[in-house]
This record gives sequence, structure tokens and C-alpha cells, in this order.
Amino acid sequence: MLCALLGACQKQPAAEDLTSRVLFTANGSYDSSADARTREGHGVRRVRWDRRPPLPASSVQVEYDSDLRPLAWIMTVRGAQFSAADLAAGQGRAVQTEQGPGTVIQGGRLKDVLVLPGQSELRLLTRGYVTQLQPTLLPAFTP
Repeated sequence: MLCALLGACQKQPAAEDLTSRVLFTANGSYDSSADARTREGHGVRRVRWDRRPPLPASSVQVEYDSDLRPLAWIMTVRGAQFSAADLAAGQGRAVQTEQGPGTVIQGGRLKDVLVLPGQSELRLLTRGYVTQLQPTLLPAFTP
């Protein structure tokens, strides 16, 4: 009863799940707390968090097309405390790309995101970003 009155005993909102935080980060919800925001030219912009990244990681960077941000972005997550399997939530398909092995997420809110693991980072690329800026990775999206 006391919890209900004070609202202090509520569970974390659904918006705090990993997928939501990835999407909020990619779409600009946390840009105001970024350590750096730069324009790279030709409509490409970059946002970086080093001190307080919005995801469980040591740093996060998002590069995006300013006209198509929700559709065309790449996120580099260094020191990630989560994996491609965590992001795919059982809906991933293993692929081999020219940049090495990866996972294409085939369903859910991250559908059509390619996750490429590196030595100490994860790179998440939307199909839109790949189509525009890294077309050599497009075969990864073909089953």
C-alpha cells in the first residue's frame, strides 16, 4: 500500500531495456549528454559519449545521415557489457561478411540491424546505413 502511494516501489519502465536504450541512443534521445557532436560533411554527423555512455559500455559513438537518422546509422560500442546475442534476443542469423562474422537481427525492434563484433567493440549497422555508405555489406541481409 505504501509503495502504491509513494510510487517508489515501481519496476524500471520498459523503456529501460537494452533494445530501447540502443534505439533511443541511435535516434538522438541522449545527444544532449554527449561528449562530442561533429559534422563530417555530406550530411553525415557523429555523436560520441566517453564519460557517461547511455549504454553499458566504456564508450559509444553514433554516425548517421542527418536526413535519415532513424533509418541510417552505425553505432560503435567499445567495452560493451552485452553481446550480439543479447541484442538479437533469439532472432539473430549468423552471417559471414567481408569484415568477418556477424549477426543479422531478423525480428523485433532491431530488425535489419547487422552486428559486427570486433576485438573490444560491437558495431551495429542499419540496413539503410549499409545501403548508402557500406554497400559491400549488403549480402549479409540476404538469407
